[in-house]
Amino acid sequence: MRPNDSDQPLQGARLKRRKLLLFSNNVAMGGMEAHILLLARHLDQTQFEVYAICPAWEPTRLFNERMAHEVDHFATVTPDRRYGCVKQVVETWRFWKLLHTWRIEVLHMHSTGYQGLTVAFLVARLSGVKRIYVTEHLAPEQALPLPKRVMRSLFSLLLNGIVCVSEKNHRLRAHYILTPPKRTIVVANGVDPDEFTPLPAEQQAALRREYELPADAQIVGSVVRFEPEKGLGDLMLAFQQIRASCPQAYLLLVGDGSLREALAQQAAQLGLAEYVRFTGFQRDPKPFLSIIDVFVLPVPFGSMSIGLLEAMAMGCAVVITFGGPGEAVVHEQHGFCAEPHNPASLAHYILMLLEDPALRQRLGSAARQRVESAFSAQRVARTLATLYQQ
Repeated sequence: MRPNDSDQPLQGARLKRRKLLLFSNNVAMGGMEAHILLLARHLDQTQFEVYAICPAWEPTRLFNERMAHEVDHFATVTPDRRYGCVKQVVETWRFWKLLHTWRIEVLHMHSTGYQGLTVAFLVARLSGVKRIYVTEHLAPEQALPLPKRVMRSLFSLLLNGIVCVSEKNHRLRAHYILTPPKRTIVVANGVDPDEFTPLPAEQQAALRREYELPADAQIVGSVVRFEPEKGLGDLMLAFQQIRASCPQAYLLLVGDGSLREALAQQAAQLGLAEYVRFTGFQRDPKPFLSIIDVFVLPVPFGSMSIGLLEAMAMGCAVVITFGGPGEAVVHEQHGFCAEPHNPASLAHYILMLLEDPALRQRLGSAARQRVESAFSAQRVARTLATLYQQ
């Protein structure tokens, strides 16, 4: 919990703070969790008394611990089906009781995708919450079955507002799901640039030694969950082409997930195992960003990735496979946008950066400046605070 302050005037101000609840249905550690943590950290404590409810779920235990430290009040409640129907009823009752006891005024629900949260919404209304907003961190990439589209559209009509994390997220949602224009706002993801300072040279050298990366290795890296939709198989194929032209290249994959063994097998089959390093899940990926020469996010259908913004804040030169209006990377200005599902395109742009240190430096500096000017967590918190105060 946030530390108490004994200053009497502040205590008086706190009595007038709006009661805000941040709620998530997360199932894994990722960008959504980082977004919520930063939001809780940067909200003005003189305006809001911040509450949080997150699922009791072992894969996200670390997130819960961090969240409990950032907010005024924290609880774990799991009002969904992951533990079975009987448990869902019990947890739903607990959820209602907490909202009623806390007298929440504003609820901001966060979902990884464009489904779920219906039960939480209904319970919140029954408990007296007047203003409810939702952020779906992923939007549909194709048409939904009619029943799902109708149900989600009805859900959208009942909300006080929808917060989209990027222009692309907004366009896709509005195309496939009813998204009321007057109740929808785009608040692009952000990170705190002040948290991203490269490690001192001696610590970078020690990290290289720990993972058996030669001092002259050129490191291509990614920080991402190892899941099918992340495009890591394409990156591995691209790396095979990169090694043929750049024998000092190594691939550093920071994270974990269901594809961990499959990726290791792919590396072995391609004759790359000696040049690929897996770090496993890292509570703090920033040290690894310090030693990456080219950061790659090969997600074919992404938008405003927190991991990407973190790499840009560290001053990494970046190659991604998504882009467009409103995205963090403008092609050839802040990095390169390769074609999705195209290992040859990925390899082309990565090699351009590996072979040209001046280009790498220029695009890395431009990436850092881009985050500072347009994609800071402080801006996200200020914009959402205005929304919550309506």
